[in-house]
Amino acid sequence: MDVLANFSLCGKVAVLTGAAGFFGRYFATALLEAGVEMVYLLDKNLDGLIELFKVLSDEKRPRPLNFQTIQVDQSNEQTTSRVFEQILAAGSVDILVNNSFQFGPLTGFNDPTGRVEMASKGQVMASFESGAWWPFRATQLVASAMKNKGSGSVVNIASMYGLVAPNPDLYEGRDYFNPIGYSLAKAALIAQTRYLAAWLGPEVRVNALAPGAIPNNESRSENSEQNKDEEFVQRLVARTLLKRVGHPLDLVGPLIFLCSDASRYMTGQTVVVDGGWTTT
Repeated sequence: MDVLANFSLCGKVAVLTGAAGFFGRYFATALLEAGVEMVYLLDKNLDGLIELFKVLSDEKRPRPLNFQTIQVDQSNEQTTSRVFEQILAAGSVDILVNNSFQFGPLTGFNDPTGRVEMASKGQVMASFESGAWWPFRATQLVASAMKNKGSGSVVNIASMYGLVAPNPDLYEGRDYFNPIGYSLAKAALIAQTRYLAAWLGPEVRVNALAPGAIPNNESRSENSEQNKDEEFVQRLVARTLLKRVGHPLDLVGPLIFLCSDASRYMTGQTVVVDGGWTTT
């Protein structure tokens, strides 16, 4: 029995949304290094895609990586549909990783108007659109082709805050916070994962990955201020059983597991990777 072979993605074609983001950059590299034949890297951030292209095109890599970067704003229904049509026209899709989310004031992140007392319908709906509708629409666009082929794996990137609430004490004395719309959307995504697993099986498996506290201190983001706040980071560390915050590299193993045949008897599940945060 070749156990490690079950984790290989050789010959697979993958689509990754939110590819230019903090997690996305690591996910893209992991999928390619796990052997995917082709990965389509989708994001609305053109500068981020250009930077990702440069990283993945590094001549020092042991082998060339086969990928295509595609700029697409998933809030544009026609453009999104056209992009997926073009991808499917080029061949089958084996893996879909729904990683995109609209961070920033639009969804209430780190903006006073996003607090519970002031949060608007627009902010909550924007959270649902990017956190629940975008993944559903992307899955909807590839599901029929996956079912017709007889196999497929969808992985939704959720959050521990779809399972538990952010502790207000963490943000005491700070202007930044995690808005309600994010928790609502990620909880909906976890529910969506179960629903689609039931309706798209047995051919298509649908699972979710729920990361814990993983501050982005590597690039500019909507959470840059809090990620540079060492006292705040230490509050996260104290709340985590493993006594450290996470890193995207902590997610790539579980991601490859859910994408690969190693998880072939799993569907409708949410794998929590949070250093033990939700245990207590």
